[in-house]
Amino acid sequence: MSEHLPVIVVGAGPGGLATAIALAHKNIPTLLLERSTLPNEVGAGLQMSPNASGLLQKWGVWQMLDMQAVTPNRIRIQSGVSGNQLTEISTREISNRYGAPYMVVHRADLQTALYQRASQMDLIEIVDGCDMREVSETEEYVALRCELANGEQRLFRGSALIGADGVWSRIRSDYVGSGEAAYSGKTAWRTTLPIQMAPPSIDCANVGLWLAPNAHLVHYPIVGGHMMNIVAIVKDDWKEEGWNVPGDPRWLNQRFARWPREIRELLAEREDWLKWALCGQNPNRPWTKGKVALIGDAAHAMLPFMAQGAAMALEDAAILARALNELDGPMDVRLKAYEKARKARVCKVVAKARRNGDIYHLDGLMATARNMTMRLMPKQRLLSQFDWIYRWTPESVTFDT
Repeated sequence: MSEHLPVIVVGAGPGGLATAIALAHKNIPTLLLERSTLPNEVGAGLQMSPNASGLLQKWGVWQMLDMQAVTPNRIRIQSGVSGNQLTEISTREISNRYGAPYMVVHRADLQTALYQRASQMDLIEIVDGCDMREVSETEEYVALRCELANGEQRLFRGSALIGADGVWSRIRSDYVGSGEAAYSGKTAWRTTLPIQMAPPSIDCANVGLWLAPNAHLVHYPIVGGHMMNIVAIVKDDWKEEGWNVPGDPRWLNQRFARWPREIRELLAEREDWLKWALCGQNPNRPWTKGKVALIGDAAHAMLPFMAQGAAMALEDAAILARALNELDGPMDVRLKAYEKARKARVCKVVAKARRNGDIYHLDGLMATARNMTMRLMPKQRLLSQFDWIYRWTPESVTFDT
């Protein structure tokens, strides 16, 4: 019976939509459930490295992003103390080395493209206004009871249930039992502004990463190059769930008062700052229970210091679809194989992101040593440090059941 039921995916953010698309590419029907009205993605911009952009090309999503995504020429790393450039990476070299482009895009534009692609696929049914209430399992299927926007209670049955419901996942906490996400002690502030409002001293066409003690800042173009995305990350004990908590610009400008002039001018341009407390989920905890599995932030929410959070969710989707399509046996065995195939890589990325956060925020002699290392390191050697991340493809993964 279960083989004739769709896979239920809860959460229609980028990870959930990617999962539905990847499953449809393997001829597996999917029921995609979302609590709110679609598309509704909020948040900052995203850096999409070749391991992610290659999947978007394969799934037919890339062309839908063509007018909104930006492929900058370079990534510049600069000192937030002196303003001097430490090093830069050519994005053309990234594309040539790894066979897929590096791009930057607003989260809303990525979700819209994924939603449009999913809506084209006959094997995907999307239901919004659907709030999860209870998960249960039998030998034949997994059941999800939901409350619809009109107050009606409805029971959905599927061959498997995939939790793509984010860092504060209810499927993780209420059913899989993997615990809550932990606050990192860092807060991210974000805003966007029209490119023409950026100070002339700011390189608007490329990615800028600025490093300083206990803080760093990233900016890059989005929305077809018409807007600039700005994210400032600071050490801070503030804690509150959500992506859209207003931030006091006076506090932020005071925090960056000793930074180079161009950054001070850039921050002073905006009053509409939003902030969120950065959280992480221990990826070594269980991702599966019976016919239920987690993907993306629900399984392994990570700090953004490798720009791999969205990429890891897309990779999860690709490997989950392969596991369900290629492996035989009960559903719980196939989901366990997916978890085992993904876990070591994800744990490595999570650990690397955490280390990068410490490196970005170094002070004193350690910061001086970091800066000198970046200045002296040959560009090809610098880029080669990303080989293990950017060269990944779904075909490189083998399953051990």
